[in-house]
Amino acid sequence: MNQALEKKLRWLLYLAVALGVLASLWTGAARWQQEQANRATLFSLEWGQFKDVAARNGYTAAEALAYFQQADPADPLFSGVVYKEPTLSDWQNAGQLQIAAGSQLLNDMRTGGWQAADGFLPDKDHNYILLYDAAMQQRVYEHLQHKTSTQTTMHELQAGDTTIFAVETTYPYNDLLVFGIGFNEDEIALLKEYGIGVTVQVKNWPKVDEDSLDFVLGGVARLGVLAVGFNDTELPGVALADWSGVAQKMAAAFARYDLPTLYIEFYDQTGLPSLARAMNYELVRVHPVSESELLKLTDARVQERFALAASERSMGVTMLRLRPSQSLGEAVSYVRGVRDAIQAKGVATDRLTVVPDMNVPVWGLGLALLAVWAGGVLLLLRFDLKRAAWVLPSLALIAAGGLLVLGKAYLAQKLLALAAVIIFPFLGVASVAKAEERSLPEAVLALCRMTLISLIGAALVVGTLSERSYMSAVNTFSGVKLGQLAPLLLLMIYLLYRLASEHGGVKYLLVSFWRLMQKKVTIGLVVLGVLAAGLLLFYMLRTGNSGVGISDIERAFRAFLDRVLVVRPRTKEFMFAHPIMLAVLYFGYRRKLWPLVLLGAIGQVSLVNTFEHLHTPLFVSLLRTANGLALGLLLGVALVLAVKYLGGWLYRKLQVIAELAEAAEDE
Repeated sequence: MNQALEKKLRWLLYLAVALGVLASLWTGAARWQQEQANRATLFSLEWGQFKDVAARNGYTAAEALAYFQQADPADPLFSGVVYKEPTLSDWQNAGQLQIAAGSQLLNDMRTGGWQAADGFLPDKDHNYILLYDAAMQQRVYEHLQHKTSTQTTMHELQAGDTTIFAVETTYPYNDLLVFGIGFNEDEIALLKEYGIGVTVQVKNWPKVDEDSLDFVLGGVARLGVLAVGFNDTELPGVALADWSGVAQKMAAAFARYDLPTLYIEFYDQTGLPSLARAMNYELVRVHPVSESELLKLTDARVQERFALAASERSMGVTMLRLRPSQSLGEAVSYVRGVRDAIQAKGVATDRLTVVPDMNVPVWGLGLALLAVWAGGVLLLLRFDLKRAAWVLPSLALIAAGGLLVLGKAYLAQKLLALAAVIIFPFLGVASVAKAEERSLPEAVLALCRMTLISLIGAALVVGTLSERSYMSAVNTFSGVKLGQLAPLLLLMIYLLYRLASEHGGVKYLLVSFWRLMQKKVTIGLVVLGVLAAGLLLFYMLRTGNSGVGISDIERAFRAFLDRVLVVRPRTKEFMFAHPIMLAVLYFGYRRKLWPLVLLGAIGQVSLVNTFEHLHTPLFVSLLRTANGLALGLLLGVALVLAVKYLGGWLYRKLQVIAELAEAAEDE
């Protein structure tokens, strides 16, 4: 292939990449608009716990609501509650009913002189719910009728002048204790009077069919709730053989009543991903804090946590729990602090938001696929594999196209995004880093150019995976660890390949490796090896959606950066990788200094990884990247000047000391 044709083909590859980037930017712009319109969360308290704290302080729920409203009439301290469905056990503990076995009720009737209007006698194998209110009896009866397959009947008992209402059921006693019986209409009406939005969590039930789904979801819809979630670790019906069919019926019921469902962060619920898929991810993301977690967190940490959840993880509902021992005055200050921390991040606290309805257009996916293909060709050309450079990516392109034709677009999207985050950070570093020195302005511009090339990978991830399933975090980017490690391994192979090419081929590497093996093992080398291995391990552990914990000092430093910069940049980028890369670009890398290129490349890989968190708003990811690059450049300039001047001075001093030592030995 002559040079003129090769040059034209390269420009065609660049054009393919540019088209893919433009398509991805179009998708990204649509996502940006949706996210900016949804910068809000329904800042909520847990209703049952709110009532408990009010009661401990001698207030009714209505009085406590009035107290909170008077504390800040202009801007409500909280705008929502999460209302968990009460159970028969809850009502029994409150003294509003009693659950009795048949043998126990029979004994009570005999000893207490109770009479049944219809002359019935309790069955010792049945259970009975005893109440003093006919409306409540009807409510319990209807819940058992619609939500179970048990035999259920109603009775009236007379004990002197008192009428006792009974619901007879074959439902097991232990199951009755955790059986949900709906929501208190009076309490929901009270909450509405104060302008408070209500989201509910329903308890599990055994008979999941269209009738029970209409009964449960239709009932809460008539109460005017905003969204419905589930309160147990598995969804109703998930254990049934036809769970996929049940999930479809459940999704249809949610759609009939125009209700989204709650997707609670850190709370795995079996069956919820299937339901979410059937509902086309019509979800509200919820960030909670449990009572056990609350014991370990200071008020400042709670504020930081909720502010980040609302601003950086797009939580449609943030659910705060009060501290059990608080007075109402203390609770007001505590809630106000969290509300203000969320609002300081530019997030409104007065409304619920559903995950935006985003889908990647087929044409956009096709252009992104073409861009990754072109990137693969350019990557292999870096290794002078001219024939394979066209064949292998083309085979991958055909395979990805086959997945699209077969209706496996989700798999093609995952593979496409993974390839993008491997290819373009590699190309960014490989095409910009060189052994020769640059001026400081040239080095700064080179790092910016490198970052722009790396960000092509980020743009393609945005253009490929900006869909509801990923933005809800039900689906996540696959291959995070591989996406972090593979570009660095490719770079290491590439740098070694360049060294070999410049010094006569593979023989040079083999000789260098042999000489290295012949060197005596010193304590310094062992320490250096352990440090390198530890650094790599720490880097991998701190990568991805979850990682090792952070110290209190680092947490305080992060909080400081959040306050000052609005969005905290990644520490490994601005304090470590970017300064090293700027120094490498300024001084150039020599034969023995090529590992520094790999250390600097961590920053390029990391900034692309930022955009793999699809539930994070684009504004946040872009600002995090910009902050990291700006601080990294500042620290990098300081590092360059320190190495150039202070390092040179120190080197000369050491030379003088060595010469004096040699002279002393000669004497």
